[in-house]
Amino acid sequence: MFLYDISESGMSINLITFTFIVGTLALMLFSFTLITFLIIHKKKQYRNLLEKQQMESNYQNQLLLSKLEVQEQSFKYFSEEIHDNVGQMLSIVKMQLYNIKNSSREQEVVTKASDCTELLGKAINDLRNISHTLNSAFISNAGLADAIEKDLEYIHSARDMKCILHRSGEEYEMENEKELMVFRIIQEAVSNAVKHASASAIDVYLHYQPEKLNVVIADNGKGFDTGERCKSGIGLNNMHVRAELLKGKLEVVSEKNKGTTITLSIDNTETSLLNETTGA
Repeated sequence: MFLYDISESGMSINLITFTFIVGTLALMLFSFTLITFLIIHKKKQYRNLLEKQQMESNYQNQLLLSKLEVQEQSFKYFSEEIHDNVGQMLSIVKMQLYNIKNSSREQEVVTKASDCTELLGKAINDLRNISHTLNSAFISNAGLADAIEKDLEYIHSARDMKCILHRSGEEYEMENEKELMVFRIIQEAVSNAVKHASASAIDVYLHYQPEKLNVVIADNGKGFDTGERCKSGIGLNNMHVRAELLKGKLEVVSEKNKGTTITLSIDNTETSLLNETTGA
């Protein structure tokens, strides 16, 4: 009887141990399954959130691109109107003044007609330059650096400002879309310096690097409060929008009476700007 009790007690202990081990393993398996499920679920949630953010970003970029395309179409229309209509009409007026100068015998009339012809010729040339810088096709054909140079030459001629383009590194071409956006950023920055800064000198730097293009636009104007202007300035907002679409970095540094420096840095990639935005 004593031996039987000992045997029965040992079996009970073994059963308890076995049950404990099985229960522990079952609990561990359940915990592992639950943790795995939670990790997969969180990853799926995170992936869905990223996809949603990407879709929203693509949608916003598409809207921005559409606005810029409408703006470019407007620029093209104005460019064609200036070239085809206004320019031609002024050329006809110039010819009439030239005829008056040659046919008149009164010295005063000849002198005034000659002066008017000269002024009209300058106006026609200025309009031609404006027409070129508004037309995206001209910018694509001329290339980024040459288009900037022509724009600065026009400003120098029209405003008697010192405008210099500095180039460094081995120049290369980017996609037309990117070059056009970089040109518009520079054009906006230069225009702001001319209109608002009362600057007498503007320097544009193109630093070509194998993997990156750095652009610097500096003026010696009166400067401004970047915090206030960035909130309300349409021109600065347009520059930031274009820089964002280029996936670049735009930095504006300005101090009152100490001029303004705008720096744009973009990666030199082969990916199409439109494909990047649409995710194609």
